[in-house]
Amino acid sequence: MLVVSNNPLMKGGKNVEFVEGSFRDVLVNVRDKVFLGYDLVSHPLFASSRMMLSPFRTVILGKRHHSSDLEQCQVAENAIILFEKATEHRNEQPEHDMDYAAMDLRLHESALQEISILVDAHAI
Repeated sequence: MLVVSNNPLMKGGKNVEFVEGSFRDVLVNVRDKVFLGYDLVSHPLFASSRMMLSPFRTVILGKRHHSSDLEQCQVAENAIILFEKATEHRNEQPEHDMDYAAMDLRLHESALQEISILVDAHAI
């Protein structure tokens, strides 16, 4: 498993590839990795439109295969387009950055718990 993030609270974490850049930079990095054959484990975008205002994003990828999955490539590419459309008139609010970083971290931890439950269920 590979974690791609620009969240400062994730920096130095196990299997974390830290992106020095924006939310969009994370999406581009994730898209490029999916095109190289990595699996999307968590969705590149948040379910909440409010979280699209966050400057931080953490995405979980699965192990790399020799070929890419066309559907996952489309999801990764569309995430960039949807993000740009949703945030084109966004007013940045840096005073909330640490709150957004904490929320992103909590959502990442929740995704890891769900993945663990699914893996355990399939092991039975």
